[in-house]
Amino acid sequence: MKFRSDINAMTALVYGGAAFLLVIVGFRSILATLGDHVGVMTYLSVAALGLEFVLLILYAKAIYNLGPETSEGHAPAATASVADMSGKEISELTKAVIKVAEMGEGLANLSNGKVRDEVKKEVNDILSKAIKK
Repeated sequence: MKFRSDINAMTALVYGGAAFLLVIVGFRSILATLGDHVGVMTYLSVAALGLEFVLLILYAKAIYNLGPETSEGHAPAATASVADMSGKEISELTKAVIKVAEMGEGLANLSNGKVRDEVKKEVNDILSKAIKK
């Protein structure tokens, strides 16, 4: 069996390892504190360990099944270059970059207090018009 070496496969292996570590450490702790009495908390702890193990394994399987490619069957976006893009993709990327730049400008205005000044001006205009009527 050949193991993939992409980031999804490595992340899945980490979660799988964490699931087994959780079970080993959890049962070791339960056995160390068990003593004579097996109560409700012991059963709850065993059930919680089992549930968490199953959930971590299912999560690891889901991550592993994502595979190294995107849903369109192309290579991941991190390896794509602008030279390989079509005109439509470049246009969409340009629009997205412009939108991010505008958002950054808005944040800069917010940090400079320009937004506060604009709000004060609008409130003053509204109150002035309301007083005149």
